[in-house]
Amino acid sequence: MNRNQYQYIKNAFLYLLILFFLLITMYPIFWMLSGSLKTEMEFFSNVWGVAESPQFTNYANAWKRADFGRKFLNSVLTTGSFLCILIPINCCAGYALARVNFKGKKIIYTFLLLGIMMPAGVLAMPTFTTVNQMGLLNTRLGLVLVYAGQAISFGMFIMRSFFISLPKSLEEAARIDGCSRFRSFVSVILPLAVPGITTQIIFSGLANWNEYLRANLLIRSSELQTLPLGMASFANQDTIHYPEMFAALVMATLPVVIVYLLTQKTFVKGVTSGAVKG
Repeated sequence: MNRNQYQYIKNAFLYLLILFFLLITMYPIFWMLSGSLKTEMEFFSNVWGVAESPQFTNYANAWKRADFGRKFLNSVLTTGSFLCILIPINCCAGYALARVNFKGKKIIYTFLLLGIMMPAGVLAMPTFTTVNQMGLLNTRLGLVLVYAGQAISFGMFIMRSFFISLPKSLEEAARIDGCSRFRSFVSVILPLAVPGITTQIIFSGLANWNEYLRANLLIRSSELQTLPLGMASFANQDTIHYPEMFAALVMATLPVVIVYLLTQKTFVKGVTSGAVKG
């Protein structure tokens, strides 16, 4: 076997391997789309196949059963408020940890890393007790503050790593031109940090959009429920309405896919240029 034949076989194997993992990744999405177009009877008689007679009424039924419009708005408001709190705090704190020297810096960073590794289930009861004592149980503000507080560690880690990857000469040049540290941060560093900020928005926003445990713990009113809680309306003691539930999942996933497609280049740039480097 000559070198060209070996390279051809190697490339063919790699392509087949990539195709295999692509099929594994994409089939659940195809299954969800196909399942959302089946009748209840067809779903159980033809679980893995393509819908023979698409039932688009499943989407209308899912919208009504889950009160999808209200829960979609609640998810948008909750995620938007969460990001408005999280991003400014993490940008400032990440910059301080990356560029400013102060006592206890390493200790603070160590505690941040511990916060990333802490399982959400361990914090469930302390979170519930604290929010209840603050009088914020069953309020959107309480849920948003809990989301922001528990996402700060990961966001600071991302922004610190990104700021470290930026050359200090940019700030030094700005300081020579008469900019204060704050002015150089706002005018020079933040515009360059857009890929890192986008990475944080996608990671943290997606986790918040899909979050169920804390929302179920802190929210009781149906008027404040988010989309993940709305999915529970498709199940009762007797049956689960799978086609309608899959239709609701498609509608809940679509905004996330659109946001990712619109920010794909910036997101990839943020990941590859230091946003997740330590």
